[in-house]
Amino acid sequence: MKLSSYERKVEKFGRLAPDIEGLVAATGLSPLIACLLDTGDQGLISTFAERWHKKTSNFHLPIGDETITLDDVASLLLLPITGTFHSFEALHVDDVVFLLVELLEMSFEEARAETVQCHGAYVRLS
Repeated sequence: MKLSSYERKVEKFGRLAPDIEGLVAATGLSPLIACLLDTGDQGLISTFAERWHKKTSNFHLPIGDETITLDDVASLLLLPITGTFHSFEALHVDDVVFLLVELLEMSFEEARAETVQCHGAYVRLS
């Protein structure tokens, strides 16, 4: 398991696309870009990872099962939890290529190759 912050990677992008910056700011998640989780106790993190049950999203601990709720995350990260959960509308591949070119400044060829490799209106985060 690896814990890391992506702040340096985000800074390497250079000029921010105002449309994307506005979308992230509207979610209230922009402070997470600079969030850094640094822990010297890798054993503790590994123990929690081993005790996490994938099907139930619970931690199986000697004191019983524990669940991390959305309210817990809001309290720990000081994130506002307001409104309804966002639902995404399906996009056509051509619309995705257009968004990749306009907002992420990819070339048309790169954007088209990415959607072809992902078999539809998807992109990989790598």
